[in-house]
Amino acid sequence: MSKVIEFEQQNPDAAAIDIGSKKIFVSTDGVTVKSYDTFTTGYRQCIEALLQQKIKRVCMEATGIYWIALHQMLEEAGMEVCLVNPKEVKQVKGRKTDVKDACWMQKMFSAGLVRQSYIPSGKLKELRMMIREREDLISMGSTYVNKMQKALELMNIKLTEVICQINGTSGIRMIEAILNGERNKEKLLSLCHVSIREKKAQQVINALEGHYNESWLFLLEQSLNLWKVHQQQLLLIDKHIEGLLCNLEHGKQFITSEHKAKPIRHHKPMITGLHQKLLNIYGADANCIPGITDYTLLKLLGEVGADMSRFPTAKHFVSWCGLCPGHNQSGLKSRKSKMNNHSNAGQTFREIAQALLNSKYVAIGAFIRKLKSRKNARIAIKAGARKIAEAFYNLLTKGTQYVEQGIAKYEQQLKQREQNYLQKLALKHGLKIIEIQ
Repeated sequence: MSKVIEFEQQNPDAAAIDIGSKKIFVSTDGVTVKSYDTFTTGYRQCIEALLQQKIKRVCMEATGIYWIALHQMLEEAGMEVCLVNPKEVKQVKGRKTDVKDACWMQKMFSAGLVRQSYIPSGKLKELRMMIREREDLISMGSTYVNKMQKALELMNIKLTEVICQINGTSGIRMIEAILNGERNKEKLLSLCHVSIREKKAQQVINALEGHYNESWLFLLEQSLNLWKVHQQQLLLIDKHIEGLLCNLEHGKQFITSEHKAKPIRHHKPMITGLHQKLLNIYGADANCIPGITDYTLLKLLGEVGADMSRFPTAKHFVSWCGLCPGHNQSGLKSRKSKMNNHSNAGQTFREIAQALLNSKYVAIGAFIRKLKSRKNARIAIKAGARKIAEAFYNLLTKGTQYVEQGIAKYEQQLKQREQNYLQKLALKHGLKIIEIQ
C-alpha cells in the first residue's frame, strides 16, 4: 500500500500555471489541472476562474516572454504573482509533461519551497525592456561594423590597423569620402582628428593605399547605410528612455553631486541631464565608486532598481548578482563549479571590474591584478566585481560612500598583513624578527 507524503502548507489559496505558446495549464490543488488558450480571452477566463475559487497567490515559470502579459493581467486583478526559475521547479528526468509540471509546481509553491524572481514594477519594467533593447541594437550594429572592416580589407585598406575604431568620427568621415570618390590620401588624412594627424599621419597614409574595387565599395556602402540605421534607432530609443527617467524622477528630491561624472567612452546615451536624473532617482551619488559611469548606473537601474530593501544584507545582494564564490563540496573534496554568468546585473559589475584591471591609481584594480597573478583573470574579475557590488549596496542602503585610498594605501595594508603573519610564525617557533635598517 503506497503512502501519500504531504508538504506543510505555507501558502494557502495558491495556484500554479505552466505556460506554453498555445496553452496554459492551471492547477489549484496539485491534483487537478485545467487548460486555457493563450489568447487574451483565454487569459481572462483563467483569471475569472481563479477569482471565483478565491485564489490569492499564483506561481508561474519564466518561460521566454510568454509570461509577461499574463503576469501583468494577474497583478491588475489583485493577485500576488510569484515568478520562478524553471530550473528550480524541475521534476525527475523523464517524467515531464505540462500537466505534471503544473501539479508539481503548485505543491512546491504551497509548501514555500520556491524562490521568487525579482520583477520590476511600473515604469521600471519598461525601462528594463528599453535598456535591453538598446543593448541588442548595439550588438546588431556591430555586425555591420565588422562587415565594413571586411570590405576595407578586401581592398587592402588597413584603417583598422592604425585607428582604434573605424566607426568613430574620423573613420566614418574617411569612409564616406572614399565612397564619394575621394582617392587623395592627404585629403582623406585631413578629415581625421588632430591627434591622429599629429601622431599617426604617415601610418594612415600608408593604410589608405588600397586596391579599389567597385563591388567591394558597394558592399562597404551597404554596410555603412545599415549601421547608420541602427544609430538612428539608438537615438529614438534614447529619447524614449529619457521620458521613462523623467517619469521615475518625478517627485524625487534634488540631489547635489559631490563627484564629477566619469566620461563614457562607448555608446554614450544621448539623454539630456542623464547624470542629474540618475542622482535624483537613486537618491545618492554613486560616482564615488571607481569604474561606475552614468551608463553603467542606467543599466543597473533597469536590472536592480533603486530599492534594496528586498536584500537583507550585502551578501544576499552579491549572491543574487551571481558574484559569490562557488561552493560544491562532496565529502572531504571541494569540486570546482562553473561560474554563473546569467545575471545581467552581475555581468555589469564584471564589466566595471574589467575596466579597472589596468588602472594605475585605484586600489580595487591593484587587488584584481594581485589575485590574477595567483588565480586567473575570470576569478580575479569576479572578486573585484563583488567588491564593487558591495560598495554599491552599502551606498544605497546605508549612505556609506566609497572612499578611494589609492594603490599606495592598499600596498601598505598588504605589507602590514604580511608582517603580522611573520610575527605570529616567529612567536610560534620561538624566533625573533630583526628589521634590517
